[in-house]
Amino acid sequence: MQWHYAKDGESVGPLEVAEFDALVASGEVSAATLVWRPDLAEWTPYGKLVPAAPAPQAGAETPPAKETACSVCGNVFAEDDMITHQGAYVCAGCKPEFFQRLKEGAELPGIMNYAGFWIRFVAKFVDGIILGAVNMVVSVASAALGLAASAAGSEKAMFAVQAVLFLVQIAIQAAYTVFFLGRFGATPGKMACRLKVVRASGDPIGYGRAFGRYFAELLSGMPTLCIGYLMIAFDDEKRGLHDRICDTRVIRRG
Repeated sequence: MQWHYAKDGESVGPLEVAEFDALVASGEVSAATLVWRPDLAEWTPYGKLVPAAPAPQAGAETPPAKETACSVCGNVFAEDDMITHQGAYVCAGCKPEFFQRLKEGAELPGIMNYAGFWIRFVAKFVDGIILGAVNMVVSVASAALGLAASAAGSEKAMFAVQAVLFLVQIAIQAAYTVFFLGRFGATPGKMACRLKVVRASGDPIGYGRAFGRYFAELLSGMPTLCIGYLMIAFDDEKRGLHDRICDTRVIRRG
């Protein structure tokens, strides 16, 4: 359908719909401009052909625009005034720097760089060496106590020593994991590999979630071919079973 509009007492047209809409957007055609098209009996002000916006109800307030922080500079802006890239918001002032870094392949602020299976395996191996050294000290002390109990001919004492040793080793491993993850977001092994455990939002996990993640990780390591760990290699966000349970992500630090 083609449009005509009146300008300085003369008819301008015919115009295709796209051309006419562009004139409306630019302000060339206003609500008071007389327009005509084949389905109209006469020239009509354009405003009469456009549905009026509903009048705001008395006392109604316009909801405030949602705001968020720019992933580059950290200042807060309305989300409608920012661009997004893979969930990261970037303000207009930081947009050139952001896309320059994207073009160069540099690390981008606000974008999570998920750690894959093998780097996490190395971090776990390092933690295993540290915990193994600590447990060896505990084992030596336990063996000394066990020999003393054996020399005294007390089988109950030997059993108690072994039970205490097992509980102490579990407590050390749990305390090691929970403390470092809750305080620093990474165990020493992950620190050495420049990894960090965060929430899906990028926030720290805290001690409570670190505690739950420790026990959830026991499920990943159960003797079912460690499938909970193998999930890391195939998940889009490199999550293991324990990451899914506790809504955590393991990322590379810049």
